[in-house]
Amino acid sequence: MVIRVINRVVHILGDFRPGSLLETSSGAKLLVVSRRKGFHEKFIELISVVKDLNESIETVSISKALVVSEKTPEPGETVRPYNWPQTPGVYSPEGEVDLLHAKSGIPHLAVIGSTGVGKTTLVKYIVSDAAKRGFRVVVLDAHGEYGVVQKLGGVAGPPRIAICELSDQELLSLTGLIRVQSPIRMMRYIRYFVDAFCDLAKRINIGDIYKALHSCTEAMMMLDKLNPNQKMLDEQDNLKIEFVNSLINTAGKVTFNALREIVKRDEERVAATMMYLLWAADAAQLQLFNSEMPKIMAINLFETKNVFITSDVTLAVISFILRKLIEMREPSVVVIEEAARLTEDETAKRVIYLALAQARKFDVKLVLVSQKAAEYVQNTRIVAGRIQNVEYAKQIAALAPHMPGEIARLLPQLSVGEFVYIDRDVMPIRVIL
Repeated sequence: MVIRVINRVVHILGDFRPGSLLETSSGAKLLVVSRRKGFHEKFIELISVVKDLNESIETVSISKALVVSEKTPEPGETVRPYNWPQTPGVYSPEGEVDLLHAKSGIPHLAVIGSTGVGKTTLVKYIVSDAAKRGFRVVVLDAHGEYGVVQKLGGVAGPPRIAICELSDQELLSLTGLIRVQSPIRMMRYIRYFVDAFCDLAKRINIGDIYKALHSCTEAMMMLDKLNPNQKMLDEQDNLKIEFVNSLINTAGKVTFNALREIVKRDEERVAATMMYLLWAADAAQLQLFNSEMPKIMAINLFETKNVFITSDVTLAVISFILRKLIEMREPSVVVIEEAARLTEDETAKRVIYLALAQARKFDVKLVLVSQKAAEYVQNTRIVAGRIQNVEYAKQIAALAPHMPGEIARLLPQLSVGEFVYIDRDVMPIRVIL
C-alpha cells in the first residue's frame, strides 16, 4: 500500500525486491529502488495516515520506489506486481522499447553490465530491430556471439582491411605509428610505399599479399641500391624492380630521387616504418581493395592471425568503417564491444570520442558495450544492468535525473534481464527471452 508520495518518490508499506516493477490500483507504475525492514520512529507518521494500521505494530517493511509513469499514485492505493509481456522482446512499462530513438536527442547508447546479465541478448534485439528498419549495421564482435547477423542475411568474418583504401589517419592507426612522437616523416614514407604498392597491384597479379609486401618493403629499404632499369632472373627481385618503377610512377622522378637520398641518411627510420607495416599485415587480414560493404556485417576481432592483437588493428577498423559509413550517408548503427577497455588506451579514447562527436552529424549511431562505466557515458544514453562494482554503479547513477543515490544502490541488485534505461528520465526495461 502507498503511504507517502513526494514528487516522484513513493514509500510503500510492504517488502518488495529492488528492481521489481509495481502497478498501483490507479495504474501508476513504480520501480522499487530500495527496501528497509524493521520498525523505526520515522515510519510512525507514515503508517498512521493509513486507516486501521496504527495499532500495535512491532515490525514493518517499507519499500521506496520511483514513479516511472505519467500517472502519479495517491496515498492509500494498493499495489501489485506488474505483469510483463511474455512475447520475446525488450519492454518498458509503456510497451516495446525503441532504443534507436532518443527522447533526449542523444543518438548514441552505452550498454553496461556485469557478465551474464543479458547485455548481448539486449544488443542482439537492437541489431535485429535496426536491420529490419533498413539501417546499415556493423558489429565489432569481441567474443563471437553475434550469429544473429547471418540469420538476418548479413556477413560475419575476421577484420579485412583494404590497404589501398586507407586514409593517412587509418594507416597511422593500423601500423601503430599514431603512438610515435612526431610520426609525420614516417607517415610520408608509408604513404609513398602504399601508393606504389597499390599501383603495382593494378599492373601485375599479386597472389600472396604478405609475401609481396615483404619483398617490396625490402626494396623500399634499399632504394639507393636498386636500378629501375635492371632486369633480374629471380621472381622476387623482379618484383622489387617493378615496385621501384611503381614508386617512380606514383611519386614522380624528382621525389623518387629525393627518397633514394633520404634512405641513405634515414635508413633506421625507414626500416622501422616498414617493420610497423609488416607487423600490421601479420596481425590483420589485409586485402588490396575492398569490395562493397555488406548492409549487415559482424567483424570478429578475435579471428586474427595474431592472437596477441592490440587495439591498433581495432582502431584502424573502427576509423575505416566509420569513414565509409559517413561517406555513404545512410542511417547506420555501429556496435563496439569492450568499449570501456578499448578507451583505457589514450589513443583509442581519442578515436572513440571523435566518433561520438562527429558520427551523430551523419545519422551514425554508436552502441558501446562494456562491463564497466567509462567517461564516454556522459555523451550517451545509458542502459545499465546489474553492476557489481559499487564505484561503477555510482558513476552511472550520478547521471540519473532522479534519486541517484538510490539508483546506485539498486544497480548491484538487479536480476538477469533487468535493466535501467537513463535517457531524459529513468525507466525500467526488461529483456524477455
